[in-house]
Amino acid sequence: MWGEYLADSTVIVSGGATGIGAAAVRGFARAGAKTIVADVADELGETLAVSLVGEGHRAVFRHCDVSSERDVESTFAWVNEEYGAIDVVFANAGIEWTKDARHTTLAGWQRVIDVNLTGMFLVGRESLRFMCERARGSLIMTSSPHAVATVADTVAYAASKGGVNALVHALSLEAAPYGVRVNGVVPGTIDTPMVRRELQASSDPELQLSLLASSQPLRRVGQPEDVANLVMFLATPMASFITGALMSVDGGLMAGLPTGSPASYQD
Repeated sequence: MWGEYLADSTVIVSGGATGIGAAAVRGFARAGAKTIVADVADELGETLAVSLVGEGHRAVFRHCDVSSERDVESTFAWVNEEYGAIDVVFANAGIEWTKDARHTTLAGWQRVIDVNLTGMFLVGRESLRFMCERARGSLIMTSSPHAVATVADTVAYAASKGGVNALVHALSLEAAPYGVRVNGVVPGTIDTPMVRRELQASSDPELQLSLLASSQPLRRVGQPEDVANLVMFLATPMASFITGALMSVDGGLMAGLPTGSPASYQD
């Protein structure tokens, strides 16, 4: 399906070794894109790239800590030199944080901001530097429902994702005159390693996961591929008139007040 639009394009996925990022890497590579897995999880990233090459696709791992200006700049320079262009960037790297403000140290706060917000800025800046020069490209950033509605123990994470929403808007305006599009995806509860780690704080992680599923109107948690499909759509010319958008993939989570899903009501 996507090969018609993505074959031979060059795609960078930060945070591409696991979860949503890995699903996007597989999707882009199987559509014929030259796909760069950029992550700090070296073993997982290498394994993913090697497995895709074994399937006959083009994928390569590149160590990249998005909070490091040097890492980000060198990754983009290497990709541009190796492939001659950067067509799509999925800025997806992020870390979780589950502490309230009173128990968040400055170092803890700074680490979350460094990865989740400064990392997005650095990846976004390098994307626009290369894409605006060529007057083409698509940048997609991962945000979160916590950017607009959160819980009591995610102060640093929520603040970082609120910043991502602002970045999407600001960068889209900067890039638009050059024909470059910038959008955000807003995943709900997706069955990823990050969510699984958060559930370990519960006495019964599987029960907690089922409760999360039942709280969503579609009555299930999302899969990484659900988000990857939207990312791939936004990367293609089919989304040529979409920029500055924050698009939810949340099973209806943010559509209603916490009084029950539409499925609770009968005709």
